[in-house]
Amino acid sequence: MGLVTAGPAARRWVAARVAHPTGDLDRSAAFYRDLLGLQPRGGFADHDGYDGIFFALPGGGELELTAGPAKPRPGTDEDLLVLYLPTLDDVRQTAAELEAAGVPTVPAANPYWDRWGRVFLDPDGYAVVVAATQPDPVAAGEVRVQTYDGLREDLRGLFELAEDSAAALDSYLHAGRVLVAVVGSDVVGHLQLVETDRPGQAEIMNMAVREDVQGRGVGALLVRAAVDRLAAEAGATLLVATAAADVGNVRFFQRQGFRMRSIERDAFTPTAGYPPGTRIDGIELRDRVWLDRPIGPPTPGHGRQ
Repeated sequence: MGLVTAGPAARRWVAARVAHPTGDLDRSAAFYRDLLGLQPRGGFADHDGYDGIFFALPGGGELELTAGPAKPRPGTDEDLLVLYLPTLDDVRQTAAELEAAGVPTVPAANPYWDRWGRVFLDPDGYAVVVAATQPDPVAAGEVRVQTYDGLREDLRGLFELAEDSAAALDSYLHAGRVLVAVVGSDVVGHLQLVETDRPGQAEIMNMAVREDVQGRGVGALLVRAAVDRLAAEAGATLLVATAAADVGNVRFFQRQGFRMRSIERDAFTPTAGYPPGTRIDGIELRDRVWLDRPIGPPTPGHGRQ
């Protein structure tokens, strides 16, 4: 049968509603109301053997949950109710809250939804996607790493994310070279690379990623770019030092192939410009841990830019 088409004036829709039968109306209503935050919009009782509750959907339309003779029958893996949030950060926060509440999550049949959101199952097994309307530039491959040739003072705010001592920062801000991670025209992260006194050895002196894009792989891109540049220059070893108290940083660098090298006790003292009593994750800022990793051949596709 051919597709029948009609002009815009032939259809004058005034509302839309998606209906799902449930096994336990109260439990399903609590999921959509209390966990997903949809607003109830009335309902009905004993309507030809059915009870029901309406929920307003974002942007218009309603979700109708019913209890009656019909039993829940979730469709295929691609039958989805998609609820959109502004950003991936919002998605991550909501997903964490739903997981903490014990809501089951499943891999998406279409990988698109795993890139921009998460798939959850409601109490009756219907799939609900929590997704972002704004794509993540890192996941979309829109972050580029390049050598920075501007004024170092313009990056001072980023440097200060990784350095608590103004005096210490002043002593090395203009040293070495700086790689930056850029999205569009915005610098979202940096890595300062300084040669040491030993041939073939360099140090990551300072590195930070803008707080609103942390946790999305920008730091790993910067480290990989630094390693590839050093490899192209026949470099042998890359060093980095971080606070022993900052277990997140220590874990990050180990994931990038670094290994423990040494501990420098009492490196972060008031005489070095670090405020007394500073704590990171409840641990007093005192000692510095050194890590290193060997430099291998450049990664294909990650040469100089």
